[in-house]
Order: sequence, then C-alpha cells, then structure tokens
Amino acid sequence: MKKVIYIILFIIAIGIILFAYSLFLKNTFESIFFDLNYTYYPRQEEIIIKEEIKELNFLFLGDIMLDRSVKKLIDAKGLDYLLKNIEAENFFEGYDLISANLEGPVTNNGDHYPPVAGIDFAFSPDDVNELKRYNFNFFTIANNHLTDQGLKGVEEARANLNELGINYVGCSDAEVSECSSTILEINDYQVGMLGLSMVYHNFDLEKVISEINKLKDQTDYIITNIHWGVEYTHYFNTYQQNIAHALIDNGVDIIIGHHPHVVQGIEIYNKKPIFYSLGNFIFDQYFSSETQEGLGIGITLDNSSYNIYLFPYVTVNKYSELLKGQDREEFLANYLEWSEGEIEINNGLIHLD
Repeated sequence: MKKVIYIILFIIAIGIILFAYSLFLKNTFESIFFDLNYTYYPRQEEIIIKEEIKELNFLFLGDIMLDRSVKKLIDAKGLDYLLKNIEAENFFEGYDLISANLEGPVTNNGDHYPPVAGIDFAFSPDDVNELKRYNFNFFTIANNHLTDQGLKGVEEARANLNELGINYVGCSDAEVSECSSTILEINDYQVGMLGLSMVYHNFDLEKVISEINKLKDQTDYIITNIHWGVEYTHYFNTYQQNIAHALIDNGVDIIIGHHPHVVQGIEIYNKKPIFYSLGNFIFDQYFSSETQEGLGIGITLDNSSYNIYLFPYVTVNKYSELLKGQDREEFLANYLEWSEGEIEINNGLIHLD
C-alpha cells in the first residue's frame, strides 16, 4: 500500500515540476518576442524585398504660361481661382514629383526686356512660387520661349528657380549641353531628367544620345521632356516618332511631349510610353475647345511595371476641372484615335509590364 502511495506522490511531483517548467518557458518566450522594447533585426533577404517594392509616383502636366491675360487674372483673383476646382479633387496629392513645361523665363519681378516680340513671355518669381503650394517641384524649361527675354532672361530664370528651390532642366531651343540633363534622387532611386526642344530648329540627335549614355551610367530611370510637334493638331508626325524611338532604343524610359497646345496621342514602343503632347495646363488660349483641353499623366513605377493613370481636364471660365462621365469617356475614345498601336485603357488606367 505504501508503495502505491509513493508512486502517486512521485507522479504528482513530476506533474508539478513539468507545469512550473512550462510556465518558465512561456514567460521567457513572451519576454523575447512580445516585449515592446525588443528590437527586431530583419534578415537581409527581408531588406531586399522591401527595397524591391519601393515605388516612384509622378504627375506630368502640359504647358504653363503665367503672363498676358493669365497674369492679369492671377493679380485680380489669385492662382487659386485657376486651380481650386481641380485641387478639390486631391489632384495634386500623393506624388514624389509633379512636373510641367514652364513656357517662358522666370525673370526678376517678371520683367520684360527689349526687344519686345509679338509673343513675349516672362513670369514673376512670386507667381511661380505659388505653384509650390500645389506640390509642383520640377519644371522643364527647354522650349521656344525660354529666350524671350534674351540671355539675361535665361540667366535670371535659372537663378530664380534655384532661389525658389524648384528643380528644372533644359536649354534653349535645339541646344544640347550640360543644361539638358540633371539627376534627381527620389526614394533612393536615381532619376535622370532630360529636357529638349526642337521647335525652330532640330537638335543634334548624336549629342542627345551622348547625354543619355552619361545618364545611363548613373541612374535607374531616364525621363525625357521634349518640346516638339505641329501646333493645334492631335496627330504626331513621323519625324517625332523616329526621334522618340531612337531615344528609347538608347535608354530612355518615358517621353513626355509639349508644344502643340492640344493633346496628341500615346504610343507604347518596346514597352515604354511616349506621350506626344499633354496640351495646355495653364494658358490663355481660349479660342477653341481643343486648346482648353489637357491631359494629366500619373505614373507609378516599380522595378517591373508601369501603372499609367490618365486625367483629362478642361478649362471652364478660365479654371481647370477634371472631365467626368460621358465627357471623360468621349475624350478617352478620341485619345485612342490619336494614338498608334494597341492601347488598352481600363477606366483610365494603362498597365505595362
């Protein structure tokens, strides 16, 4: 009988010991993995995965002109009057870079210098600074109006944009030199920006390819803005297309076009997008419905794909608003008509792998 009692007591003791040991393990586990002060060091492969899913988010817009009747309207009602409706749609939110073509020099006080031409633009630094409130942080200045105020205007434009803290790229029409390219660091990516203009004269393509080659060695992506094409026509021409294809063949990833003052079509070449013209964004060309339409391009880039978002807008009573409903659908249908190749647009989205 005593032997049976000893056995029962032994079993109970073993159970108590095992229970106590399990509590010890539980508390130790929780202290390691659930203590708020515990520092978790990710494995190298986890770091690599996080880096791989970093995105770049861009918004590209067309021509901005802040002189003539636009200047008078800004002085009377403020820049907010022009952009308040489109801003209400959170249009300018969520981007790493918002870019447009600045269609003229930013001179001291917006001054004009002789000789004064029939079409002669100059923009006030104060007015350009207002665009920063809408998250504009990059301009291409390579266009046929950069030299409207002569060399003095070009020098003041660069100095004033530097003073405003706004990045930019571009030389005068047809010029290809050091001012044609710059590199931006965005989300740990190196993004090469190339600004070109071929309105009065064609640029030297070999010089451009040389600039691209310099950028390729230092960047993850290359984006080219080009001022080109025939004004007031929705269809791009063969010469533009040949230039665009050559740029992509040599390493450019995205081409953004300006100058025609109306929207021109898109082409996908070697899985890279070419937007031949985005039309006007802020301009006083109120003489036709086509010159009062424009297209914003939102692009999300990662290591393997492009998501391209199309934002058609229209100028109504001199302010911009996004197209919606049937008007939007009609615009996108026309956009496909102006484009070349098989383009699939799903609710304003183009996806490229």
